[in-house]
Amino acid sequence: MSDTAEELGVLMGEVEKVCGKIELVMNQTKTEYLVEGIPRPEPLRTLNGTDIKLVKNFKYLGSWIRDSSKDIKHRKAKAWYACYGLKKVLNSTLRDDLKARLFVATVESVLLYGCEAWTLTKEMERNINGTYTRMLRMALNKNQWALRMTNAELYGIGELPVLSSKIAERRLRLAGHAQRHPELTLHHVLLWEPPHGQPKRGRPKLTFLDKMKIDTGLTCTKEIASMMELRDRWKLAVHDVREYYPP
Repeated sequence: MSDTAEELGVLMGEVEKVCGKIELVMNQTKTEYLVEGIPRPEPLRTLNGTDIKLVKNFKYLGSWIRDSSKDIKHRKAKAWYACYGLKKVLNSTLRDDLKARLFVATVESVLLYGCEAWTLTKEMERNINGTYTRMLRMALNKNQWALRMTNAELYGIGELPVLSSKIAERRLRLAGHAQRHPELTLHHVLLWEPPHGQPKRGRPKLTFLDKMKIDTGLTCTKEIASMMELRDRWKLAVHDVREYYPP
């Protein structure tokens, strides 16, 4: 990550030189980059002059980088696939508490892969909470209309929190860990804000930093950074975001 396309070109050139010393080469057809806040970026080229493809989004380690909604869409599809794959086991006479534990281990883990980096709007939170509830009802074989079981009763079987609050908890926990370890790359980009460029007209997009401010109730980036350095205070802040459906 760099503040300008020129700096990124220099960084990529250094990587290419180091890789060349051990006979590694960059796959130029698979290498892509994206920019933020720069309307007309300078083209990025390799040492031999090949242009690197500029994209609006790309997949890295199984997650889509820019658009959380696209990433969530893919995770939901994979989670439904995992849920239907366990249908025979989940429709068995296995105890409900064991089904809930199996569901968390095999379906929820697929759904929440990479969720620590998600930036969720209110609409996205309602959407993923609803999807999770439908999956859980299917897993526990608890029809809402036939049994008249509320969400509080359903989630109480496995003592499960509201999914969006669990995502917020995991997001804050990772952020605090990264902030307290300066040797990690994430430490240097966690609270990063674009130093240049102008926002587009209309409502600004919700950023990861904006979401952290909402989760913690703080309004200043320096306040968030200071609290994360205090492990005990940050642990309390992380714990406070967890929510359960009211009885």
